[in-house]
Amino acid sequence: MNALKLICLLVVFPMLLAALGGWELQRADRAATALVELRLNLANYKQPLQAVAARQPASAIPPPEGLITVQEAIARVEKTEAELPTAHRINRVLHALAPWVIGLGSLAALIGLAALAGTHWAGHRAQQSRQTLLQVFSLGSRLLPYVLVSHVVAMAATVALVLLFEGLALWHVGRLGSGEMKLMGILGVVAAFCLYSIWLLLKQLRPMLAMFEPTPLEMFGQRVTPEQAPGLWRHVDELAAKLGALPPEHIVVSLTQGFYVTSSDALVMPAETPLRGRTLHLPLLYLGLLDREEIGAVIGHELAHFAGDDTAYSLRFLPIYDGVHRSLCGLLETMAASDPIQGRLMRPSFMLGEFFMQRFDHAVNHWSRERELLADAAGARLVGNGAAASALLRVSVLQAPIDDALMTACENAAERDLPAAVLNALQGAELHLPAEALDIHQPHPTDSHPSNGERLQALHVPLEDAMHSATRAVDADAANGQIDACFNAPHTLREQLTQDLIAVAASEDSAHTHLLETLAASAAGERELHEGGPWRGTLMALSGLPFVLAGLFAISRPWLAPERMKGTPLSALGAGACLGMIGLALLWLGIRRFKRAPQTALRLTPEHFVFNNLAQPLPIAHIDEITLQFVQGIWVTIQLTPEAPLPETRKTAFGVPGVRVNKKKRQVLLLMAQLCIDGKKIEPYEGLSVMLDYKNAALARSILQHRED
Repeated sequence: MNALKLICLLVVFPMLLAALGGWELQRADRAATALVELRLNLANYKQPLQAVAARQPASAIPPPEGLITVQEAIARVEKTEAELPTAHRINRVLHALAPWVIGLGSLAALIGLAALAGTHWAGHRAQQSRQTLLQVFSLGSRLLPYVLVSHVVAMAATVALVLLFEGLALWHVGRLGSGEMKLMGILGVVAAFCLYSIWLLLKQLRPMLAMFEPTPLEMFGQRVTPEQAPGLWRHVDELAAKLGALPPEHIVVSLTQGFYVTSSDALVMPAETPLRGRTLHLPLLYLGLLDREEIGAVIGHELAHFAGDDTAYSLRFLPIYDGVHRSLCGLLETMAASDPIQGRLMRPSFMLGEFFMQRFDHAVNHWSRERELLADAAGARLVGNGAAASALLRVSVLQAPIDDALMTACENAAERDLPAAVLNALQGAELHLPAEALDIHQPHPTDSHPSNGERLQALHVPLEDAMHSATRAVDADAANGQIDACFNAPHTLREQLTQDLIAVAASEDSAHTHLLETLAASAAGERELHEGGPWRGTLMALSGLPFVLAGLFAISRPWLAPERMKGTPLSALGAGACLGMIGLALLWLGIRRFKRAPQTALRLTPEHFVFNNLAQPLPIAHIDEITLQFVQGIWVTIQLTPEAPLPETRKTAFGVPGVRVNKKKRQVLLLMAQLCIDGKKIEPYEGLSVMLDYKNAALARSILQHRED
């Protein structure tokens, strides 16, 4: 987040508005003084006129526009005097508006400065301890929505008052011009628009004030009670008792995600079961693929977050912190779906919310690392460091094979037991530790973990020992038996999890297929891009004719009028030759541009980009990226894929558009003065969009074809 941009938006701009209010107050004072002087001058001017009118009613006086009678002059003075009360009332309104502009602008700047300074201070304080982090973040998350709303309201009101002041300040004694009236109307409309924006903001007040309230965490799986899973609950309760930790209030099992605990409100999908309190999430397959000690180490690690000093952090801070993250994501989606007015109103809120979270990210990452290493140590105390290290690496070893097997099994809609199918697929498979295993951070929906390498080093277990145990072969029968021992009705649970996951996979696949079909149909038939603008070539050619004629005249002067030549004939010949060459060059370029204007420079087909000087059409499958650059024209740059062969070029006739091939950068470059389709000029981004549509459509057809095969 650019802090300077936030400072300008939240502090500098309101201060400028407040300074503008001070200038407006000075103008109102000067206008009041001018009105008093005008009243005195009119009184002093009116008395002599009335005296003259009494003595000589038909006399005339010379105003700037010509002679008028004394009676007409008196009428003008009286008309001006009649407008003075209105001028005084408007001036009093201006006097009242200016201090409000100063006050609201200063208030907005003060709110912005306090918000930025307070957020920076809180982020610094949060690094002192987890307790301090909890205190300052909780306070900030409660206050920040009110700060955001008050700042935006103050800013919108300030702008509206400024516009209202400037509109009223255009009024003056005497006849108003049409331009002044129009400008006053425009400023009034914009001021009304700002007030309307405040009303829209107040309509958004409730969701904005609730922006930092925790939102439910979505889980996908099935909640199991102690009656449904007595063996599992018994094991978990035993581990919690040994650690002195609070036991979970709910256990959710699924075929996706990993081990984690949360105290946030949760919503278990697809049944939409709401949960409140401490929830332990367990991946069903790992209950069979890990041995009892490894399971104890992993679950013990998670339960350690509800033991000792970590309890308050897990129960109070993480739900708020996670809720803010999810709320910001929801706010971003709302902004994207909102109309432009609401989107602009909510943009500062989102930016300050991001800034608020970033100031705490460093402290949160620091304390998360510390608490994860302490939780590892707690789990290791239950089963030993060796089992804890083995469990850590085995999860990393099995993650990719399980995901691949699940994806393959989900394609079989008739499958009734996905866990058994996955375990059978892993039976006898040779497992390897991924090359990046030590750099992997265990996935978690709400928290961050240190890398596997850091965690393994903290456990003081050699990599070879942990790897030997982690890569042991899968015994499908033993794994199935270990899973079934945890539940009263394991087959019912397996079937329910299978149906849920296959239904979700089918829904996502259907949506993906629909998107691919839409993309594939978005670029049907052929389109031709050409340069167009033959008049440009004509003008360029005509502009060269005067140079050619001037050159011929300069060259012919030594022979036509030698007596008038003061210099040498060679200098005249040189000047004429230069002028002639310039003229011929312009003439040549003009004819070339005129000739190439209607000719196709790029023909787009569903499978190829066809260029005039390439020996073969360029397959869209060979195109990696398409970009546009503006350097002395429009450069269409086509980046080829690393495995694509370089296209061969051939010569073309004069005035036929062609491309250059940069072999070193593997690029095909097309230079055009402008882009046209069907004789109509289009904007460069429109041409790029058309080319990308053909590329994306070809890719979508390729994916659909691969699926059918």
